[in-house]
Amino acid sequence: MTTLDPANPPTVAELLSRMDAGWTEFRGRMQAMPNELLEEKLGTGEWTRKQMLAHIGTWHDLTMDRLGRFMDSGEPPGLDDHEDEINARAARAAVGRTTGEIVQGVEDSYRKLHRQVARLTDEQLEAHEWWALSIVNGNTFGHYEEHTGDLEPAPAGRARG
Repeated sequence: MTTLDPANPPTVAELLSRMDAGWTEFRGRMQAMPNELLEEKLGTGEWTRKQMLAHIGTWHDLTMDRLGRFMDSGEPPGLDDHEDEINARAARAAVGRTTGEIVQGVEDSYRKLHRQVARLTDEQLEAHEWWALSIVNGNTFGHYEEHTGDLEPAPAGRARG
């Protein structure tokens, strides 16, 4: 997560740079993962890697929407549903979709979110105790860090697609 230094607050340009760096690493891991491994369950959890990726895309989309409402009203909007409900809906929506569709959807959602963040002003980034920075951080590079382990390369000797 980004640590705020009040003496040197981040700018929108710096935030975009941090987003891009996190996305480049996460996207590289995502693209290197063979499709059959994207279909596998994560550890002892219920989700597949594909569902986790759909979850990332869902939070990109929600962040883009919330930032748009914030830019229109000047007030930070809350979530319409509880996080667990949003996550469950994202996981269900991934079932029956191909890994290619999911990967393309995550990539598209990042591009849209990037354009939305670029529309922010530095003043909006700082407003409401850095609300916009907080949700962008939590749903981009901070979120990628949380799920990086889910995209670890296949163990040695495992077939790569």
